[in-house]
Amino acid sequence: MLTLQFGQCGNQLGHSLFSQISADLDAKDTGISKQSNSAYTEQSFEKWFTGISKDGKRLARSVLVDTEHKVVNKICSESSGRWVYRSKNLVCQSGGGSANNWAYGSMIKGPQLKTDILDITRREIERTDSFNGILLLLSSAGGTGSGVGSYAVDLIRDEFPNKSIISCIVLPFSSGEVGVQNYNTLLTLAKFNETADLNFIFQNEQIHSICTNVLKNTETRLIDINDVISKKLCAVFQPVSNIWCNANYITSTVASHPSYKMATIKSTPYVPPMIKQYESSQSWKSYVEHLKETLRVSALSDPETKAPSKVSSARSSYSYWKSVSNILISRGKVMENDAVPYDQLQSKELYVDWIAPNDQLTVLNQDRRLINQDKFLALVSNNSQIHCTLEEIVEKAWNTYTHSAFLHQYKKFGLEENDFLEAFAKVENVIKDYESL
Repeated sequence: MLTLQFGQCGNQLGHSLFSQISADLDAKDTGISKQSNSAYTEQSFEKWFTGISKDGKRLARSVLVDTEHKVVNKICSESSGRWVYRSKNLVCQSGGGSANNWAYGSMIKGPQLKTDILDITRREIERTDSFNGILLLLSSAGGTGSGVGSYAVDLIRDEFPNKSIISCIVLPFSSGEVGVQNYNTLLTLAKFNETADLNFIFQNEQIHSICTNVLKNTETRLIDINDVISKKLCAVFQPVSNIWCNANYITSTVASHPSYKMATIKSTPYVPPMIKQYESSQSWKSYVEHLKETLRVSALSDPETKAPSKVSSARSSYSYWKSVSNILISRGKVMENDAVPYDQLQSKELYVDWIAPNDQLTVLNQDRRLINQDKFLALVSNNSQIHCTLEEIVEKAWNTYTHSAFLHQYKKFGLEENDFLEAFAKVENVIKDYESL
């Protein structure tokens, strides 16, 4: 799988992802035999790395794209332990970024970077024995991740029409990172939902709450948020028993219906570093119950931003967001007296009626621990809850649009009002599809 990182957020997230993958490969407390661990690390290496550098470090299978050098130079110069980026895989140019403007990134900067993006992407793919798909990492708030990323996803689709494209889109804080972030996010979601095969949506606000409430990190930084997102991605894409969890498999399982191509990754447990050595793992049952709780409609606050309860809920009559599909992935030893009760996630109340029972839930397991953690559980869910997030973005963008605020900043780079209206229509159609579930 080839990873493309766009802009400041995408490149910082990619650096965190490869650091965690490398740490997982080097983990000592695996919980499995040496032979089994060797097979796991070999599969993981072949998925994420292209070889070994002259100084003995793993070479990441990744392309770094940015419209200024500052962030890319910083992450490439930082000590990265056992892995590095290829110096020839950097697509950068001087010129002050993309001005937090989707139109400038997509219609000006994107075409300027086109040749380099395609050349390096082709070169990386030629190095693979079996190319499966592409993972795109970006934020929707600024201009490079959203704009250049949107331009690049069309490039990649045209160049590799039969390969799976999965995007990881990080949404901005609702309180505001950039004045035009809702325009940029709207335009990005419209493009990626149309072009990519599967879109993982991450909300900065929600991940920040996991850091502060569960990990007890009172001074949460962007690097901490990226580490949580990276662990979620590792839990999904690292090898599992008999399956590589590659892009084709994930896409065909999660987004088999063309109208529903957005998903979230819910995961547990997150243990604060200061108590990790003292806190014993709970049962798989408690973790599954915790993830099922995240699917409840009536939850007053996001259950994922709280620690799992050690006491089972006595109430069973909850209403749930309707799912198109779910994948439950457990990482850690499953014992006879501590089984994963996946039947809790097979209840018909969780799924739409038109999905066959055999296609509702996929259960995967890997006995090997993830980065030395005794147990870790991830739920990839494609469900109707996503419409709430999209509605909020559309509402804020529409309020700005009706006052013609900032529109001149987009028009001067070639984006017309009809382009905005078309983006509104596309995202509103996605909202209607998910609401209909």
